[in-house]
Amino acid sequence: MTLLVSAGEASGDALAAPVVRELGARAFGLGGRALGDAGADVVIDLASLTGMGIGAVVARAPAIARAARTLLSQAKSRHARAALLVGYSEFNAWLAPRLRARGLKVLWYAPPQIWAWRKARAPSLSRGVDRMALLFPFEEALWQRHGVDAHFVGHPALERVSPPRDAIRQRLGLAPWAEYVAILPGSRPEEVKHHLGPMLAALGILRAERGALDARVIVAPSLDRGVSDRIGREATAAGVAVVLSSAPSVLPAFDVALAASGTVTLECAAAEVPPVIGYRVGPVTELLARRLLEVELIGLPNLILGERVFPELLQAQFTAEALAEEAGRLLDERAAFVRACRDVKASSRRDPLESSKQVARLMAPWLS
Repeated sequence: MTLLVSAGEASGDALAAPVVRELGARAFGLGGRALGDAGADVVIDLASLTGMGIGAVVARAPAIARAARTLLSQAKSRHARAALLVGYSEFNAWLAPRLRARGLKVLWYAPPQIWAWRKARAPSLSRGVDRMALLFPFEEALWQRHGVDAHFVGHPALERVSPPRDAIRQRLGLAPWAEYVAILPGSRPEEVKHHLGPMLAALGILRAERGALDARVIVAPSLDRGVSDRIGREATAAGVAVVLSSAPSVLPAFDVALAASGTVTLECAAAEVPPVIGYRVGPVTELLARRLLEVELIGLPNLILGERVFPELLQAQFTAEALAEEAGRLLDERAAFVRACRDVKASSRRDPLESSKQVARLMAPWLS
């Protein structure tokens, strides 16, 4: 049986791929490299739709509309029986009820975070799905109150077994005695635009203050060549090397991280690399966010712990000086923050069955 997949962001691509692999179904749809490697036919590359902020969404609106029409058309022509939607809230919120109206069974993995943003959407979102698979334990009861067949499956980022620190340092050519900072500016072009400069400037301050300290910029493989090249030029100008890799594969080599808010902050916690969590958007997007955001914390590790344990620097607070100060504090008190990373992992632990296997189990009856 054929499975439609819609994962329009790098984090969703990474979540969807092991589910597709586990199901062994013929899959097609919107995704990236991870889904392609899992055997899915990626008919729409997520890189063509990636963007953050009002301006980026407007600029990509024609491509987004074409992608939606393509998926609906392909669902019909390929006789899809079920759909796996992952994240990508606005797009999948439009797509879900239309797929369901065409007879597909719809599961939304990592649905919109209504506990943080626009709770009023819950009833309409609930009508568009058959099931939900949730990343955080506190989401399950919330969605069930809206009549959704909702299941907490855990977050894969917190299930990974990290590679040995010394082995990664050796592979990356990192000195065993030095302190290293992972610079994680984001997986979207707009994130890189807003974050990379202050992060590199913060490293310059830290180098001047701490002696044996260096860094690497970890470049998300989902970024297109133009953005990756720009990161390389800016990093080289700042005297910093670049590593093209998924974050979990290399994070254990580092002592702390400067990280754009998102899934990667959980990957930092999983690798026991305390993050300074930051985010900056354009002024129009900031104005909208201030009106609609319903939580005080934005960092996923802090949300799981229920308090601001790891530093968060947003908008005007996101400066080189503040980043350097907080990173220095994490380095000085690293043992305590590593314990906090372990608390994050313990707080979100599910059962031994991996998240992807649980999602596949929820979908398998629809594809038999």
